[in-house]
Amino acid sequence: MAAPTRLLALLVALPLALSACGQTSKDSAGDFQGDQKNVAQAVEDLQSASRKHDGKKICADLLAPALVAKIKTASAGACDKVVKDALDDADSYELQVQKVTISGTTANAVVKSEGGDKDRIDTLQLLKVGRAWKIATLGAS
Repeated sequence: MAAPTRLLALLVALPLALSACGQTSKDSAGDFQGDQKNVAQAVEDLQSASRKHDGKKICADLLAPALVAKIKTASAGACDKVVKDALDDADSYELQVQKVTISGTTANAVVKSEGGDKDRIDTLQLLKVGRAWKIATLGAS
């Protein structure tokens, strides 16, 4: 499988295109405090921008620069277009942050998505860029 295809599959599968079931409106960032809340809010912002198919916001504001560069290199296209195309194929955009761990300028957010008969648990890695937490990887089970 070519690199752009693998990257697009990753974008669709983890966690931007989450499930085919209904969406809830629970804001899981409210379950955290301090910097953990800021990390959870970054995930909530990703969810919100995904629902709006806002590839431009996702690439400009929510993804870490290294991930944006990786998407551009792998797809030979603009990050916002690649992300928007992935979102156009998505069924749902529900993420619930269950746990946040922070170590310096890196963080892991354990997120749950619901789909069909089975829930899915993934870990998003985030990086503190300036004062903002940004998505550095799109997840791994």
